[in-house]
Amino acid sequence: MKQATTAAAASKSRRKLLLAGTALALPAFAIRNAWAQNKVLRISTYTGPQAEYVRKYIIPAFEKKYGCKVLQTESATLANIAVMRTQRDNPQYSVMMMDDLGIPIAKDEKLIAQLPKDKIPNLANVFPRYVLNDAYGTAFSVSAIAPWYNPTLGSPINSFADLWSDELKGQFMMTTPKLSMSVTLLVAAAALATGKPIAQAQYELDAGWAKMTALKPNVQTIYEVAGTAVLQISQGQAIAAGPDFSKSIYPYMAQGAPVRFSNPTEGAFAGINCLTLVNNAPEPDLGAAFIDMSLSNEFQKGMAEYIYAAPAVKGIDLVDKVAKLVPYPDEKINTLHNLDWAYINPRRSAIIDKFNQVFGA
Repeated sequence: MKQATTAAAASKSRRKLLLAGTALALPAFAIRNAWAQNKVLRISTYTGPQAEYVRKYIIPAFEKKYGCKVLQTESATLANIAVMRTQRDNPQYSVMMMDDLGIPIAKDEKLIAQLPKDKIPNLANVFPRYVLNDAYGTAFSVSAIAPWYNPTLGSPINSFADLWSDELKGQFMMTTPKLSMSVTLLVAAAALATGKPIAQAQYELDAGWAKMTALKPNVQTIYEVAGTAVLQISQGQAIAAGPDFSKSIYPYMAQGAPVRFSNPTEGAFAGINCLTLVNNAPEPDLGAAFIDMSLSNEFQKGMAEYIYAAPAVKGIDLVDKVAKLVPYPDEKINTLHNLDWAYINPRRSAIIDKFNQVFGA
């Protein structure tokens, strides 16, 4: 009897030890991201399909992993910069999306912080040329910017020079100068006028205005919304349009619209959508973690295939219908022309005024 009692006691002790061990082990697993539990992260994204993808896929996965709440606002580059200016002394957002043109502005005004590479390990997988302005911003999605056309109505646009052809007299719909991609047309005009490559011609913009004036007879109208322009081009109201983001045109192509995005011999421009970390952000570590997840292979692939744009990271295997369209992989994405917005931004107001003088009269 004594032996049985001793054995039972020993067994009970072992169970206690096992339970104690489990109790000690559980918190280590359960609170892996305890620092983030119940925190609130405010982010501002783009509008449209990109915002939709973030809302449907990235945010739920992030909230589940970190036990936090993400509040999403949808806006645009300059509006986001305006918000950061008003909140300079008391930032409410931690992550802001903006185009590459906004990075030098926000950096110079100390509205954004340098991305902490140790807290964003996926930053190491971003194509180096798409980590911008000393790592004050990183691309997460890249589109080509070029003209597009209806192949059933006219000849292919193989060069920016084709926009000046007699065939397009009164048949070209031009992007409004209010949108940043309009600058690419002026840069292309400067390249044609000077005979210099795009990389150099962007610093000689004044040389392009005579060429832009010569384009005026071909311009039928100026548009702001790509979807409306696609409908008009599809219906035969004009032959060509742009320059525009490929991500704005490819979805319509995939749906069977009679439009094609051009691949000009001079090279297309890069339309770079970026992630930034707000300076003095209320949740800088959580913001860095959100940027890191957005740059992960899973969500880079998912977003690229959702919006028909190139991933910003290396080594993504895209489905065929997207792979045949977007500027990816390395040999395609790295040939796109990056504009020097630090040079162009101070001249933007004058450029818009000149556009209006030339095409508004």
